[in-house]
Amino acid sequence: MLREILATNIYAVLLIFARLGSAMMLFPGLNSTTVPARFRLLLAVIAAFLLTPSLAGHLPRMPSDLIAMTLLIAGEVTVGLFFGVLMQILIMPIDVAGTSIGFAVGLTNMFTSDPVSAEQSQLLTGFLNLIAISLVFVTDSHHLMFRALADSYTLFVPGQLLPLDDFSQALWRAASDGMVLGFQLAAPTLVFALTFNTALALLNRLVPQMQVFFVGMPLQILGGLAILAFCLPPIMVWFLRYFTDGLSAYVIPG
Repeated sequence: MLREILATNIYAVLLIFARLGSAMMLFPGLNSTTVPARFRLLLAVIAAFLLTPSLAGHLPRMPSDLIAMTLLIAGEVTVGLFFGVLMQILIMPIDVAGTSIGFAVGLTNMFTSDPVSAEQSQLLTGFLNLIAISLVFVTDSHHLMFRALADSYTLFVPGQLLPLDDFSQALWRAASDGMVLGFQLAAPTLVFALTFNTALALLNRLVPQMQVFFVGMPLQILGGLAILAFCLPPIMVWFLRYFTDGLSAYVIPG
């Protein structure tokens, strides 16, 4: 009897860990190279143990053969990867906005190591990424990530056929909305860059002797950074609203 209980508990923890672990590997803020993989695995194991009592009722009976067990775990990993990629897409507007602002301000060639995306990125992109991820954790918005995963056992029941078409459409729709939002977040600096560069072109026509590049570049950087500093609070509020709304669609009310 004890052996059966132990085997059932290990099976439930393993199945929940397959979904949680694959998603948490791509969690914003946890997918960075600065966060050790062992820490992410340990966090996923702890979360699986904590959620097992409440989620065990949604799990199917343990399969009797290895092929069925492999297919079941593969389905759970697929659902976890869907949520992980979705959360990465929900962070994408900050990357798009940072890149667009960098082009508008004139800091395109300034690169730095971005700990969030774990790669070289523009200076302003890394700056906005750090602020966005910090605000996600400070405002407890990361709780929605865990809650969406927990409620996914009601939306996507383990052992049933996965709605792969719905997965692709949801990711495509989120990516499309994220691209639009990214350009909207960068709109003030883009308007400033268009107006400023048009004024420099007219000045170059009126005064051909003036080196407009050397005169205009410092003013463009100063004006662009001033507009970014003024618009930074509403940019982050708008982003957090988009991030929480995107995750709330997978959270069951109550």
